[in-house]
Amino acid sequence: MAFTKLLVPIAPEQEVNQALHQAFVFANQQSAHVTLLVVIKELAEFKDIYHISGTALDILDKATEFYHQAMEDHVQTLTKQYPQITFLVKVRVGIPYIEIIKEANESQSSMVIIDSHREDREEACQRGSNTLNLMRKSETPIWSIATHSAPIKNVVAAIDLTNQDYQDFNKKLIALAHEFCASINASLTFCHVWKLESEGFLRDWSGYKDIDIALLSQKMRQERMERLKVLLAPHEKSSVPMQVELLEGETRQVLPQYVSDNGIDLVILGSMSRTGISGFVMGNTAESMINQLNCSVITMKPDSFKSLI
Repeated sequence: MAFTKLLVPIAPEQEVNQALHQAFVFANQQSAHVTLLVVIKELAEFKDIYHISGTALDILDKATEFYHQAMEDHVQTLTKQYPQITFLVKVRVGIPYIEIIKEANESQSSMVIIDSHREDREEACQRGSNTLNLMRKSETPIWSIATHSAPIKNVVAAIDLTNQDYQDFNKKLIALAHEFCASINASLTFCHVWKLESEGFLRDWSGYKDIDIALLSQKMRQERMERLKVLLAPHEKSSVPMQVELLEGETRQVLPQYVSDNGIDLVILGSMSRTGISGFVMGNTAESMINQLNCSVITMKPDSFKSLI
């Protein structure tokens, strides 16, 4: 995947902050085409106003013209800072995440880069409903930029090895992670979190002792490592610094802790659908985990996923 067509949504009245500049630095390195998208949220009461006075559409037209010009003014400045980027400005009206997904599909964007931080969040790492809806429903990868804007040096790609059916998706995720890290000169850690889910059953009903459980866990760990080595084989001669970490425990606890302890700048996660991959589903487990991550996050879907939007 080449990161040459990027979509960067900017909320109305939002300043071009350090998080967005991080996106532009990346885009400049890729000599990318960048679409700056402003979505004006259409209010239901506009329809009532229009029926009463006939002025609501005029209000939207004026707002569209205003924000388009504001973005064009930004582009004049940004073009001087980032000469390798080709900028395009678009303004849409509707529900933000829906319009972002529509624009990403229509423009065939390779990635959506969004600044998820807002001052009204209770926690610095808390991502809002707009970002989470994008992560759930977009076919296009979503890069949710963290609050800090330090250069990305350490990246984790979370790999699910619990089911052989996910092999093609894992290959896609690994390829994206590898290309992304190669483009920004970052190191890459492939991380798999696993747990012997049947330990209690084996102890209670099959008479397994501690030594039996330990041996079984060791064999499972070795088997997972072998699966991962096969997936990484096409990249073994890569110049990207890569390592593998197999972590045991609950995903929502273990992965955020590893990220925090090791100074990880960005995490790449896969999601089959809202109820997708075991351990990395876009349901309550993953959303609670994502909101524990104070770093940037990229989420992606398999080729088989088709958005309903």
